[in-house]
Amino acid sequence: MELKYIYINSEEDRVTLISKKKEDDHPDTEYVVSHDFDMTKDMGDGVILEGFLTATEFLERYNGDYKQKRINAYPSIGDQLDKIYREGIDAWKADITAIKEAHPKPEE
Repeated sequence: MELKYIYINSEEDRVTLISKKKEDDHPDTEYVVSHDFDMTKDMGDGVILEGFLTATEFLERYNGDYKQKRINAYPSIGDQLDKIYREGIDAWKADITAIKEAHPKPEE
């Protein structure tokens, strides 16, 4: 899955960086989103801007998106494989099921 790294400065209420790679020494708060996370802002009169959300707007959208909550809750692939190796597939399934239940898909 392709990810985007979003860095926000809450004090200034702005997104400071949108990157395809992790910035190890970035001073602002990092959020990881899927590549298809909606970063558009409707300015009215048919004008749609990409990547011009304020930090507040980003966080509202981010916190309301079950996919992002799941992405952040899942252990790394390495940790998941280690869990399967050490405790078996059923223990891994239980962990993943708990995450999916904590962050369910909305009913359509």
